[in-house]
Amino acid sequence: MTVTPENESTSHLLRGYVARSQVYLQNAYAFLEQNEVEKASEFLWGSMAQAVKAVAALKGVHLPSHAAVREYVSKLSKELGDPALFDAFREANSLHINFYESGLTPEIVLTSEETIRQAVGKLLGMIPREVLEQ
Repeated sequence: MTVTPENESTSHLLRGYVARSQVYLQNAYAFLEQNEVEKASEFLWGSMAQAVKAVAALKGVHLPSHAAVREYVSKLSKELGDPALFDAFREANSLHINFYESGLTPEIVLTSEETIRQAVGKLLGMIPREVLEQ
């Protein structure tokens, strides 16, 4: 993606999604170290959602709701032939619920963290480096 006046806004959004995904992942680690599993859960969800939004933005797709993010990652997972991507999203979604309902153990959140971290890495790896450097 080359930045032109028509897509400068999209490029800016994409870089913002990537940056937030990375920051949220780091925040999740920090809260896991403090045994704050509910907060870590929410940051893991946020990291996954922002990574999905980044890939969508790269393709010119706007995802305005949780449902839109879920539908997009389901479609993307099928297109890529990578069911683990949607599985990771479902885990992230269960962590999002954990923020409000609580109850997941640190061990469960840590197991999900690994799955989500790998999925976020795959998603962010789909963003060409030159797009992020523009």
